Amino acid sequence: MPNTLVAAAVMAGVLAGSAQAAPTAPTMTERELFVSICTPRMSARLAKQPELICGCLHDNAVSRIEDSELRLALIRGVEETGVPSIQYAWVPNKSHERVIETLDKVAAPTLACMFGPR
Repeated sequence: MPNTLVAAAVMAGVLAGSAQAAPTAPTMTERELFVSICTPRMSARLAKQPELICGCLHDNAVSRIEDSELRLALIRGVEETGVPSIQYAWVPNKSHERVIETLDKVAAPTLACMFGPR
């Protein structure tokens, strides 16, 4: 759980364009951060190329969610469960009505990334 909070704080900074890193420290892109969070969980689920699957998930599912709170909840879902998921407790009440819509939007791309196109 603490990793999620750190990742969320970093993602919020990256998304806002105000991440303040030391000038010599390399800054991770949102995609690189997502892949680093996703890969350990995906390795446990699927042995085949977890980095490629996680990159695909970011590019085709997670990055398409415009609402930053819902996107962070999806990332938390990947970190905690290994797949894009959202629990209502992870998003403010105002976003609850968009949770199902968001999950519907990422379902097909998630399956295609993990198991290939159908």
